[in-house]
Amino acid sequence: MRYGLFCSLRDNTLSTNRTFRLASLCRERVLGTVAQNLEDLPRIMEFCVHREIGMFRLGNAVVPFASHTGFDPVWWEELEPLFERAYKRIEGCGVRLSIHPGQFIQLGSPKAEVVEASLRELAYAHRVLQWLGDDAQSVITLHVGAAYGDHHATMERFIQTFHAHSWLGRFLALENDEWHFSAAQTLEVANACGIGMIFDIFHHSINPSNICFKAIKASWGAKRPKLHISSQAPQGKRGMHADWIEPEDFRALLRFLGEDEKHVDVMIEAKAKEDAIMALRSQKW
Repeated sequence: MRYGLFCSLRDNTLSTNRTFRLASLCRERVLGTVAQNLEDLPRIMEFCVHREIGMFRLGNAVVPFASHTGFDPVWWEELEPLFERAYKRIEGCGVRLSIHPGQFIQLGSPKAEVVEASLRELAYAHRVLQWLGDDAQSVITLHVGAAYGDHHATMERFIQTFHAHSWLGRFLALENDEWHFSAAQTLEVANACGIGMIFDIFHHSINPSNICFKAIKASWGAKRPKLHISSQAPQGKRGMHADWIEPEDFRALLRFLGEDEKHVDVMIEAKAKEDAIMALRSQKW
């Protein structure tokens, strides 16, 4: 099993998620912020390699407001050399990259303008992963989205949109969520699209369904399966992530995986980040 770190180090001394206010969107702010994010990326990769962390999730804001209509496409010409330089520094490090666009991505929306905005954001995420190596194991993590009062109709719209834009299949994988689409429903959509399904065991505990890892594993084909784990925060609403992973939650994941536990990547969605990973490593499971 390989563990995953997301976005930044715990103390934010190294981060790929720096951003600014939309009102400040301009060429200079974009170039300067992206330069900072991409300067830290190789350092984070080195950190991960040194600590045997096999996966890293880029911050959504590695290029702030990249899909916003106020973002001038000409800026990409100046950003490309920054990505080329970052790629040369991380090439061959062996750390799997992913990115997780926000909850506003709704490919199953009944509103055309929402779908178009979602596609712009996914095209941005696609470009980032291409420019950082175009690795077949890289992943864009996405939820099916809101149900709009009819799960089946939303699933059908999602599938139709996916097949109308074949480029989505390069990196996209679908994660079950805690409120709208269960793991079984998400796997159904993933299979219809021919893409991997990311099992989030915390979301599954809130929004359960009948599913087994064998079926999830099959959705990945030649790719290594990716999963998520987190624990409930002791304070706050249901679904909030804790600083650490509770041992019993991790044991539940191991039981779910069975003999496949050594052949997956697990994103540790704990606020203590690398310290939570090290705490898991210290346990005798």
